[in-house]
Amino acid sequence: MKRIPSRWIAAASALVALAPILTTLHAARRPRYGGEVRVEMRAALRTLDPTSPAADSLGLIPAVFETLVRFDEHGDPQPGLATSWTHDAARKCWIFAARPNVVLHNGAPWSPRGGVIEVPDDRPLPKILRDLARPSSAIVVRAEDGSLVGTGPFRIARWEAEKSARLAAHDAYWAGRPFVDAIEIRMGRPLRDQELDLESGKTDVAEILVMDGRRLRQKGLAISATPPLETLALVFENSRVPDATKEALALSIDRATINNVLLQKQGEPSAALLPRWLSGYSFLFPAARNLARAKQLAVSSQPLAFAYDRQDEILRPIGDRIAVNASEAGITLRTASGAADVRLVRLPITSRDSSTALEDLAAMLKLASPASAPFETEQALLNGYRVIPIVHLPQMWAITGAVRNWPRLADVWLDAVAPGDKP
Repeated sequence: MKRIPSRWIAAASALVALAPILTTLHAARRPRYGGEVRVEMRAALRTLDPTSPAADSLGLIPAVFETLVRFDEHGDPQPGLATSWTHDAARKCWIFAARPNVVLHNGAPWSPRGGVIEVPDDRPLPKILRDLARPSSAIVVRAEDGSLVGTGPFRIARWEAEKSARLAAHDAYWAGRPFVDAIEIRMGRPLRDQELDLESGKTDVAEILVMDGRRLRQKGLAISATPPLETLALVFENSRVPDATKEALALSIDRATINNVLLQKQGEPSAALLPRWLSGYSFLFPAARNLARAKQLAVSSQPLAFAYDRQDEILRPIGDRIAVNASEAGITLRTASGAADVRLVRLPITSRDSSTALEDLAAMLKLASPASAPFETEQALLNGYRVIPIVHLPQMWAITGAVRNWPRLADVWLDAVAPGDKP
């Protein structure tokens, strides 16, 4: 197994496949086998190689390639392709027992020599397990023709880089064949085109903006959403900005209005990096606006160059509102297209394990991550207002009434919905 450091964008994709689903669908009927799910997505992926960065918002990578260890819904490590693990007598090497009767997508058995995988590592076991659960640590076999072969519930039946793909059910999957026969994917599709294709019956699953959820529900479409898997935050790139100005900006932000009005109450306002479902302590980071205190701190503040992706349909209105909030406190944010003092960014939550998620967030922010408990680690990352979390956002899709269990790809199935039935 090749160990390569996690790439945070790819790791973010694993969360989609594992997150518990909140959906507007009625109780599902008994699952059935067969059928093909047609999916459209904005991202145009060049590869599904787990060691390469990819904006895999659909969780395609973990549906094809598996790791020795996985995290359950509580963030606890559980057996994956390894059924158990123990250390050698010197405690310098960990020995993982390979799961028996695992078949690769090409029909060959996956059988490590001696039925075990040795990981020479004297770090604490929790850290080792967290690293082995990263998508970049997945078991990947490269065939003679250069194609990538895995052990997951789906195999790559066709791959057209940045255009389309077809994932076919792995009939010999060790945990049981997935319900659908295939997942057909079209990439690089704008959101408006996806919505039109869904309404015209050309696709079964379409990505949507969180603020469009209510509107599409009113049109009769079923909506599937994950728990929050992304943090929108301000990040200071200029270290010379005074701490008082940073704190003033943090206190000026009206998170409640941003969520209630701009995001149609689909987000979770927060001053914490990790969402509530993952950490359980996000409420300990005060998120209330304090304009009076912000004005006191902002006295004599210099204008700040403020940058964000103005093509991003979520960042643009939120960035505009933050600029208004700041002006009310006496801080001028001037839109910049290049170098900036402060930038509004999206930070993906990459793991169901809070320590791993914080470690990856620290890497994205280029901050030192102390080796301590999650709360203390997050507190250290937020000290000094180098980063100011604004709101946590879920991922959302509009789906046809026949699709069940989206986006858990291994469990997705198609219901036989009669004409006129409501989803």
